[in-house]
Amino acid sequence: MLGQNEQLQVYQERFRYLYLAVILIGLLLGFRLWYLQVLQGDNFKRIAEENRLKKVIDPAPRGMVFDRNRKLLLDNQPTFSLVITPQYFQTGTESEQKTAIKKLAKITKISSKAIWKALNKAWRQPSFQPVLIKKNLSEDEVALVEMEKIDLRGVDVDVGIQRTNVFGEISAHILGYISKISPKELPKLNQRGRRYAKDDSVGKAGLEQQWEDDLRGVDGVSYLEVDALGLKKREVGQNSQSLLSDLTNRKPVPGKNFVLTIDQDLQNAAAKAFAEEKKTGAIVAIDPNNGEVLAMISWPSFKTTDFSIGVEPTYLHSLFKNENKPLLDKTIKEHYGPGSTFKIISAIAALEEGVIEPYTKVQCGGSFRFGRRNYHDWKRSGFGSTDVVKSLAQSVDVYYYKLAVKMDIDTLAAYAKRLGLGQKTNVRLPGEISGIVPNRDWKLRVKKEKWQKGETLSVIIGQSFLTATPIQLANMIAAIANGGILYRPRIVKQIETPNGEILETTQPEIISENKFQESTLRYIREGLKNAFSHKANGTAKKASIPGIDAAGKTGTTQVVRFTKETLHRDCKKQEKRFRHHGLFVAYAPLQNPKIAVAVVAEHSCSGSVGAAPIAMQVIKTYLGKIDPDKYGEPALAKARKKKFWKTNIIKPEQELEQEESVPESPKLEEDQAASPSDPDNPSALDDLEIGIIPIGGSDA
Repeated sequence: MLGQNEQLQVYQERFRYLYLAVILIGLLLGFRLWYLQVLQGDNFKRIAEENRLKKVIDPAPRGMVFDRNRKLLLDNQPTFSLVITPQYFQTGTESEQKTAIKKLAKITKISSKAIWKALNKAWRQPSFQPVLIKKNLSEDEVALVEMEKIDLRGVDVDVGIQRTNVFGEISAHILGYISKISPKELPKLNQRGRRYAKDDSVGKAGLEQQWEDDLRGVDGVSYLEVDALGLKKREVGQNSQSLLSDLTNRKPVPGKNFVLTIDQDLQNAAAKAFAEEKKTGAIVAIDPNNGEVLAMISWPSFKTTDFSIGVEPTYLHSLFKNENKPLLDKTIKEHYGPGSTFKIISAIAALEEGVIEPYTKVQCGGSFRFGRRNYHDWKRSGFGSTDVVKSLAQSVDVYYYKLAVKMDIDTLAAYAKRLGLGQKTNVRLPGEISGIVPNRDWKLRVKKEKWQKGETLSVIIGQSFLTATPIQLANMIAAIANGGILYRPRIVKQIETPNGEILETTQPEIISENKFQESTLRYIREGLKNAFSHKANGTAKKASIPGIDAAGKTGTTQVVRFTKETLHRDCKKQEKRFRHHGLFVAYAPLQNPKIAVAVVAEHSCSGSVGAAPIAMQVIKTYLGKIDPDKYGEPALAKARKKKFWKTNIIKPEQELEQEESVPESPKLEEDQAASPSDPDNPSALDDLEIGIIPIGGSDA
């Protein structure tokens, strides 16, 4: 047809481009096939083979923890969990799946409905990821599952490690616990250089957290070849005849072992004393010669073992709801007003600064008026003529009120900090707080107010803004015992390999050395010794143990402010949460002290009744261990018998009117405002009755 050839010529020109495109596509496909099959063939064959591999992680046991006498504290015990891997479970028919679930329900005593619910709940996660059905399988349950394994596609018993506190709740806070890593924690932990997986556990508190990198070992890994049902065919390794023969099975490497300075016998004695006395609080015991922590208990406590295997929600809820705060480590994370235990520092400051001499006598009535306020002593009738020894033994508040008028708060604060208050001790545990030692700069910075002289009267007896942790108080009294050396508290004695080879032995670290006058320490120690004396009417006399020569100081601190109507009520009749805290610090023996102790007994009304008996039980236990001939039960029984028959036993009428209670110094008279910050009033100086009297005239 006319013109048809011309049209064909036009299309033929276009076909050339089509032919060229087809050729190019063919070349690209051919190149891609060559790339996949020749260049990348081995890699893709590896991937194909890996699809039939199962990577098995063998968790490394965490390092073992022992006390100073090699008693095992933290152990690793195997735990078994039932898991189902959907990738293999779903290869069975519907009938086979139902049969498997029924068998598992019968073995585990879990309903079939609950097992199906667990599987359905995990439908969004990858099918190769195991689904947890039951934790803590018994040995019988494990055996039954293994017996039925051939008919249970995708069902496995996962072996894990349960971190076990051998002594239950005792030492929970210092040892800490481990638990599963949360999704938020995982990226932060992996930034540290150690690789953690989703289901790994990590130290969350105490020693477990602080020394995580050393306690955590290196997990082992092995590769298993499985069939379509997920059943093991053979191990894959360097002896396998496949492209995966270069995969290496790695054995787990256990973590390092730790030997602590803690004495578990003292831990047990402290926990028993708190439980028997029905008290809550904290105790810290330190060797004053090197800073080793001998005991460290926060009470009540909790079961750390439960956290390592997944704590039950009901138990966790009960811990959070408990008003006694069992999860809080009160030894380093809670601060309290030190009460009259602070008078030790106040007396040292006054002696060292020349405000008083050891033989200075002060007339102490039942109260001291400063400005528009009366500051009351805990003993209404007062104490009469008092020197520094008597002021410590009987805890005379008015003595210190009168000292406060002549002392500067910054000077007092400086001595407190020299003895470790107001700053962290830097014990190797997480979460320590520093407490508060107020001075002029502190109040101006925090309260935006100037310091008032009347506030010094409260601080000098351990009240007002002043707070300290139990470990600080223990370190303070340890420094008094050893002559002024403040050590950094240590809880780790040495670190070892799993085979017992010593890797590191810790050494004493001195924070500061206080060069106090010899006479200062002599009179301070005399006052602390007399606190236990019946003859000197000491506040801790009822806690004294015949045969044990100790020195100590009681203390009581308010938790709430009382009105004029409730001020004089019996503390024990108050609602518990309004009762005073009792404190006590002590060391023993007097010559060459071996142990220094600080106790806080919450809401126990007084240090003499609430805290001192607990401290003395720990001291008795320790001295009886290190010197049984002198402080063992037979020797103490003989001392008790000797004391009973002594003729100079104190007469009943010589007893104090009452137990030492919280002083009434911060309390206001009826015409006062409710502010603790009265302006300075020079007229108060007229009330001072300080004179120099030979020490032999003391009535202490």
